[in-house]
Amino acid sequence: MKKLHLLLLSLTLCLFSACHNDIWDAIDGLDGRVTKLEELCKEMNTNITSLQTIVDVLQSNDFITSIVEIKKDGKVVGYTITFGKHAPITIYHGQDGKDGADGKDGQDGADGKDGSTPVIGVAQDTDGVYYWTLNGEWLLDDNGNKLPVSGKDGKDGANGTDGKDGQDGADGKDGITPLLKIENGYWYISYDNGATWTQLGKATGEDGKDGVDGEDGKDGQNGADGKDGQDGDSMFQSVTQDDNYVYFTLADGTVIKIAKGNGNDQSNDDFIFTITYDANGGDGIMKKDTFYYGYPITIKSCAYTKEGYFCKSWNTNPNGSGAKYLQGFELTIDRNITLYAQWKESTWEAVDLGLSVKWASMNIGAESPEDYGFFFAWGEIEPKCIFSEFTYKWCISSVTDNLTKYNYRDYYGTTDGKTTLEAADDAATMNWGGNWRIPTRSEADELTKNCTWVLTSRNGVEGYEVTSKKNSNSIFLPLAGRYWNEEYSYEGDNGYFWLNSISINSNSLESDGRPYQAYCMKMTKKDQTPTYLLSRYIGLPVRPVCP
Repeated sequence: MKKLHLLLLSLTLCLFSACHNDIWDAIDGLDGRVTKLEELCKEMNTNITSLQTIVDVLQSNDFITSIVEIKKDGKVVGYTITFGKHAPITIYHGQDGKDGADGKDGQDGADGKDGSTPVIGVAQDTDGVYYWTLNGEWLLDDNGNKLPVSGKDGKDGANGTDGKDGQDGADGKDGITPLLKIENGYWYISYDNGATWTQLGKATGEDGKDGVDGEDGKDGQNGADGKDGQDGDSMFQSVTQDDNYVYFTLADGTVIKIAKGNGNDQSNDDFIFTITYDANGGDGIMKKDTFYYGYPITIKSCAYTKEGYFCKSWNTNPNGSGAKYLQGFELTIDRNITLYAQWKESTWEAVDLGLSVKWASMNIGAESPEDYGFFFAWGEIEPKCIFSEFTYKWCISSVTDNLTKYNYRDYYGTTDGKTTLEAADDAATMNWGGNWRIPTRSEADELTKNCTWVLTSRNGVEGYEVTSKKNSNSIFLPLAGRYWNEEYSYEGDNGYFWLNSISINSNSLESDGRPYQAYCMKMTKKDQTPTYLLSRYIGLPVRPVCP
């Protein structure tokens, strides 16, 4: 009897173990599918934005200047495409869905329900406008209206009587950018930038049910194979090119043809303008900027030098009485212009605090120690108005995916090995010249440990008086806050300035930072942190150092 009990116990343990393994195998399989679907969703949203740009390019007679393959594990998974006027885009290939798992032994198990992937596309209607499609049908809003891919210019107003100008035509409606997400195993789509969401279909297929055990212990027939999963993101069937054109073939067979060019096509001279930069008493060389009518261009930082002076801004008149433009400002004009450097006597000093480097007495762009000065993204040398990953110089679309420089580890695992700013990307070096540069982490740490920090204010501006313990010299560091997108925050509460290196942690989940973050000095009203990490595209001041 004991032997029988032991045999039954052994069989029970074996069955439980097998069942336990099956459960964990199923969970692991589900986790893998969810992860791949999340990656797919991310790439699809990138493709949607890129497709919108392609339609804009088509309708504005822009052209392609280069097309570069994106590879993963030696296979082409997409392309990076640059244009004459538009910002570069990235598009990804769809990936085939995997076969469903075989049914278990026993009678045929029921097939699991298939997941589906929404197919987003565009089509031109009879009015000549491109509209979004979903699975081959027009994508409609809540009122049944088709959603345009890009905005349409308003028509010119008719001339008024007696030679007077007519009223301006009404602006065309803005284009819509659909947005996809996966939640609780279902696809959702938004037409209002994520404010509201509409459920589509299931994103993950369900496993077929187990077959019933065969009689007399005999195995039943094999369960039917699960159905193939639908193809992954099939927004683009193919991307091909010849000597003159690039052809984008969409899932429904629609072909969008974009001309290729080298940016030197002179056939549209009436729409090409230049900005000439004049040294206005300074020294050096700066090239002209060429741009197209209707497209903004970012005004360069001044590369001219003048002994004892710095360039504060640009002006359309040498004496400063014309239109004033800050370096990094976006300008859209319809004529050739000349911008003259506006010089101001340098008021900063290199303060000796008895440390390994001297510290500047003020931030770049400041006119006094308490002035905040200009704000820069990490690795950019020109100030600007909007600080986001989409305006960041060193990425294509998202800093987590497509870093083009200082990409110690990006989405596809590639790297250029660069972790420290080069001189050409150092805002201090490029704006002040000489031996000025952005400080290192060790130099910021040295400043923290070898100086006394007293919270105070200068001319109503809160900040720290930082005094050397070695020679009693001091500098003032304002609590200048930071920029994120167009939002300015933490003024008077936190202060920052960039340091010259990035986080090199290859695991984005670790606590010491993500590969797309850079180090900065952070100051609060309580303490100072010389190893704080922020996303590189955020706007912070720069406090230079020199030997």
